[in-house]
Amino acid sequence: MTLTQDIYYSTEFKKVYESNYNFCVSLDVNLDVRNNDKIKFKLIDFSIMNSMLTISSTHKNHQFKIKYLTVDYTITIPDGSYTASSLRDAINTILTASSKPLALNYDKKINKFYWIVSNGIVAGNLFFYPLNCASLFGFTKTSYELIYPNEYYGETFANMLPYSKIVLVSDLVFETNSQNNFINKYSAYTGMGDIICWIPRDIPLFSTINYFNNTNREIEIANKNIKSVNFAIMNEYQEYILDAPTCYIHFQLITYDNTNWYKRFYKLLYDISYYLLSLYFKK
Repeated sequence: MTLTQDIYYSTEFKKVYESNYNFCVSLDVNLDVRNNDKIKFKLIDFSIMNSMLTISSTHKNHQFKIKYLTVDYTITIPDGSYTASSLRDAINTILTASSKPLALNYDKKINKFYWIVSNGIVAGNLFFYPLNCASLFGFTKTSYELIYPNEYYGETFANMLPYSKIVLVSDLVFETNSQNNFINKYSAYTGMGDIICWIPRDIPLFSTINYFNNTNREIEIANKNIKSVNFAIMNEYQEYILDAPTCYIHFQLITYDNTNWYKRFYKLLYDISYYLLSLYFKK
């Protein structure tokens, strides 16, 4: 016998002490199974808007440094969700307001940022330090001396996303495990369980990121008593997505009777063989 329980949940209804990135879904009825029974978890669909900031102090990709005439200036990019063009404009507004002799430009054809230096800047006058904006801008060196009339392109492509995956994890114990520490960038133990799914984030800003279980994937779990399921929304670096907006989740908990399945199987084989033999001897 199989019993399927559908659960629909939105973090709009989370408890006051919970967050959009770490929340608990309580079941209306506790789920208990006997030792021989099995439970499967099946994620039906999951959706979240791509409104997370692309640049922020949380992601630590918001500052670089300019050294002009022996004075260091730390440039802080305001938190926000930027395209490459809007980031260029925001930085140039800051540089112009503070009278810095350079401007940032963006070449859309090759997806690279590059610096344009003002007239009169000679060797030793102007330096650029990417700091924690290195991967954002595509500059791989720790420092650059900028001299007129040269243009300085990033060595790699502009990367407007501090992370590329939305990862949904839970505290359920899966019989078939998927590792949570899949990238060793962070070694701190998060206390979370297995990965349920991960979804690419590379869609337009303020569009909805959707996951649909098109493969009809079910995961057998070892839990025998389930009162609630804890979920967390993380990225591929095992960081909580602190600015995650409201998400929507639909999943199923499926229980089925596994008692003496092998006896029933052999009985079925016996019945088939008996039927075939009876047909044979009737000839």
